[in-house]
Amino acid sequence: MFNKKEKQLILYLIQEKERFVTSHEIVEQLSCSDRTVRTYARHIHDELDTYPGVEIVSKPGQGYQLQINDYQQFQTFLEDFQLEDHRLAHYGKADMEDRVSYILNKLLFEQEEVYFDDLAEEFFVSRSTLSADFKKIRQQFERYDLKIESKANKGVFVSGTERNKRRFIMDYFFDNRFVNTLHQYIDSAFFQQKITFEELMIIVLDECREGALKLSDFVIQNLIIHIALALRRVSEGFQINQLDNIEDIKDCKSRKIAKRIINRVEIVTGISIPAEEIDYITLHLIAKGNEGKGDRLVSSRLEERLRAELIQAVDVVGQPFSHTFQQDFQLIEGLVTHLETLFVRLNNKIILENPLLRDIQTNYKESLEMTRQIMEAVPTFREYHLSEDELAYIALHFLASIERFKEKSKQNILVICATGYGSAQMLKSRIENELGNLVSIVDVIGYYEINDQKLENIDFIISSIDLSNLIFNIPVYTVSVFLKEEEVRMIKEEIKTTTSKSQANEVDMSTPKYDLQEIFDEYCSEDTFFIYPSIDRDGLLAAMVQALAPQEDNQFGARMLQLMDQRESLSSVIFSPQIAVPHPIQPVGRHHRMAIALVKDGLYWNAEYPTIQFVFLPSLSVYDNEGLPHLTARIVDLVDNPERQEALLNCNSFEEFRKLFLTENGR
Repeated sequence: MFNKKEKQLILYLIQEKERFVTSHEIVEQLSCSDRTVRTYARHIHDELDTYPGVEIVSKPGQGYQLQINDYQQFQTFLEDFQLEDHRLAHYGKADMEDRVSYILNKLLFEQEEVYFDDLAEEFFVSRSTLSADFKKIRQQFERYDLKIESKANKGVFVSGTERNKRRFIMDYFFDNRFVNTLHQYIDSAFFQQKITFEELMIIVLDECREGALKLSDFVIQNLIIHIALALRRVSEGFQINQLDNIEDIKDCKSRKIAKRIINRVEIVTGISIPAEEIDYITLHLIAKGNEGKGDRLVSSRLEERLRAELIQAVDVVGQPFSHTFQQDFQLIEGLVTHLETLFVRLNNKIILENPLLRDIQTNYKESLEMTRQIMEAVPTFREYHLSEDELAYIALHFLASIERFKEKSKQNILVICATGYGSAQMLKSRIENELGNLVSIVDVIGYYEINDQKLENIDFIISSIDLSNLIFNIPVYTVSVFLKEEEVRMIKEEIKTTTSKSQANEVDMSTPKYDLQEIFDEYCSEDTFFIYPSIDRDGLLAAMVQALAPQEDNQFGARMLQLMDQRESLSSVIFSPQIAVPHPIQPVGRHHRMAIALVKDGLYWNAEYPTIQFVFLPSLSVYDNEGLPHLTARIVDLVDNPERQEALLNCNSFEEFRKLFLTENGR
């Protein structure tokens, strides 16, 4: 099995599979040492020996490259090691949500023929993973009475009424991904018209789909921005230039659709929109529409060139958001769409004034300057002069991307509360008010609802119940229902220090100083330390419990084993493929102690974790367990440190293990 960092390395090498990646790049990506990178690479290389046609190659002075010569073997490798949940297009898409969005875009906007095997190859995932993606799509379709169907010569397609398709598109594509991020810039004070974004979307979506114009959500989003700003321009008396050479587009389908859109907008707003705007809207529609190859104003070759140049420019100029921008599929595709239309406008000497320019110059000066530098680094536009108005349009896309990044960067938290609905809602409201810019509440649950599914993708827990009897590999903050000011301050401080490194268990809100050596000696001793070449799980746990029992009553052993089973039924006690921390669901003994076992050849815990090598078994006291969070935090430190794990596993005595375990960073 691979640890988390090794998986990150593999995914990074897959994403960059066309080139060698230097050790320095990997060190920056994984936040580890060069020596650790070599250790990871050796382990990955050894595992790949059983997959002919897939290998990791290293060259002095060049770095590492994952070479794939057998696609079927690669698929098997991905599935065996659960490494297939990512997207390998231009932006390294990383999860099911991105794949689902991409598939839905193709099915509902571009309305292209979509074939299952083509998608599997494009995403570098197995058919079973893609089946899971389509299962999620089917579930999302259920309440809209839409279905996924497939035919031999037609591929996969969506069946259902046009009305229901539009309802789904509105809810899925525009409700969160688009409207929320752009309201900040083109609403309220900026967008003072008698029509909302939602109404504009409905009009544009209705007319484009009614006219059978196949456009992506990015084209439609750009068009909505254009119309919103056009209304502002008209209201403020901006002059709109006449578009020259429009004979070629006068009678095309896109212009008829543009005219119907403007007519509906005029009816809703009561604003008379100049005829020139119809021509500009036509440019948006025709740039990437399906008028026919001869009618497209922008070639697919230019589209690919713009995309490559934009990604390169962002990489060079866009610090500190370069990586964020490159990974933002919505940003890159939305900008490429905008730049295609801009290219046509510039060649036709069309100048659009931007009613938001002054606001952006005043409030987002740094973003505007970054936009200028990025556009200067895009070769296609070097021969053109980009006005401040045009740069402000482009800056909107980057501003929206930064907002999306901030939203995604929030810590996902689980709130655990007593069963009372009122107290749970009070704590939830307090967290949203005080920590809303830092955290996203995934769920509010009771104590007995904790399970592996609830803990999935959770960064930390805030609980109004004392959970000190449970050990998790994520932080737990115990607070009052009223979330006092000192608790808020402490959580904010802990978020800062744990963003890049997870801590374990409950955080002491008063943060007292502690002596880890003293804590270790209080919990651990040679009597409770075991070294085995191999052993079965039940035999090991029985021996460890027996070693903890001498100072306890006769019922201790049976009670411990029973409550350990109950704890594991609640959620997993596995911290990594090598480390297990079983413990009772509630304190059993009078004394707190910890048993430690090294199983050098690994023991079979279950089918998912067949080679556990470290077992830490704490017995919690019914009186107090002071210092335990700090001890378990050191255990969590081992999870992403294979070198230290290897050194500890080579220990042949308790004293040797103790000395190395307590040494900071294993040195």
